[in-house]
Amino acid sequence: GYSDARVPCSTCGRSFAPEVLKKHATICKKVAVTSQKRKAFDSSKQRVVEGELSYKQIRQAQKQVIPPPKTHWREQHADFINAIRSAKGVQKAIDSGGPLPPPPPPSINPDYIQCPYCSRRFNQKASERHISFCKEQQARLPRAKPDSSATAKQNARLGVKRSRRADGVPTRARVSPDAQLHFLSAISLEDAGTGQGHPAGSGGPGSSRRAHLQTTPAPFCHECGSKYPVVSAKFCCNCGVKRASCR
Repeated sequence: GYSDARVPCSTCGRSFAPEVLKKHATICKKVAVTSQKRKAFDSSKQRVVEGELSYKQIRQAQKQVIPPPKTHWREQHADFINAIRSAKGVQKAIDSGGPLPPPPPPSINPDYIQCPYCSRRFNQKASERHISFCKEQQARLPRAKPDSSATAKQNARLGVKRSRRADGVPTRARVSPDAQLHFLSAISLEDAGTGQGHPAGSGGPGSSRRAHLQTTPAPFCHECGSKYPVVSAKFCCNCGVKRASCR
């Protein structure tokens, strides 16, 4: 057996019997040498190529601490509270049978970046990809030609009158029934004042104009200014008003 006396190890400080200490001491020294903390292998030294960034610059860039982006937690918390209150108001109105409250305004995430071309919002990484793509797409889109019907509607709303010829007949007339009646009455009074009556069937100065107004319908609606799609149309396809000079 082993003796009761214990001798401490000079390496680890534990106590062993003299017979065991001889075997333990050699093993303990080897373990102590091999278990020393090794330096971490830095592979960036091997990746550095001449002409590129130096190893010192790489190490300095690695040591730089990038601050985290600023969070807008107060605005997000306020939006969350408003959404909960709005939901409670809707449920209360449903239970009581009253009118529903108006919906809350849409919340805008201040962390997102707005695209200047489509006005949509994206996060930092998505906006870097999207804005360049959206710019290219907007450049490819053909420019829209002005709509003649929309221009006519706008002129009708603003009360813009079309130019007239020297004889008083509109060039591309939007003639109302009252205007036709007034024009025919003026011609009749002119003929009566001069005393030059024209027999039926004769080609008087006002007969051709009266026949033209009676037989040719107006090309535009006198109510909304829309152009009639076909010559035989009797009602406006936009507002439904009957055609002015339709017979």
